[in-house]
Amino acid sequence: MKRFTLFGLLIVLLVTVAIASEPVKVFSDLWNQDAVKYAPNGPGYPVLAITEVIDGDTFEALLHVAPQLIAAVDVRVAFPDGRYIDTPEMTGNSKNNGQKAKAAVMQLLAGAHSIRVMFLSWDKYGGRWDCSVTIDDTIDLATWINENKLTKEDLCPDK
Repeated sequence: MKRFTLFGLLIVLLVTVAIASEPVKVFSDLWNQDAVKYAPNGPGYPVLAITEVIDGDTFEALLHVAPQLIAAVDVRVAFPDGRYIDTPEMTGNSKNNGQKAKAAVMQLLAGAHSIRVMFLSWDKYGGRWDCSVTIDDTIDLATWINENKLTKEDLCPDK
């Protein structure tokens, strides 16, 4: 049964990565671990793969949400206290600034050794998870975006 589950998960990963426009990161070493032993055991859920960075404050990830259960989730980056971080949109007049924020976040995520997300709430549209995102057990992504001046307020002050 475990082989079938692992094989099925591998197929889901491959299909998801093939469909995604910009696969960013796959933590392949996590696939080799027993899902029952690798149940979330710290703050948040371990990210198995990031299949797409949608913009500077949202990405799609495969998460280990329970033993032998993986879910594809759209993650909206938030501070640990639940406040939103907002980067420029990928359309309209702020498109270039949006691409700058997206590229910086994508580079940080691609260089990560581990990523965990802590569910805080459903976003206002009900489809995404608002999450505190921790990279390599030390970097809070929302704080990093804010400190690197990639917010809408910093990149588009006139809007």
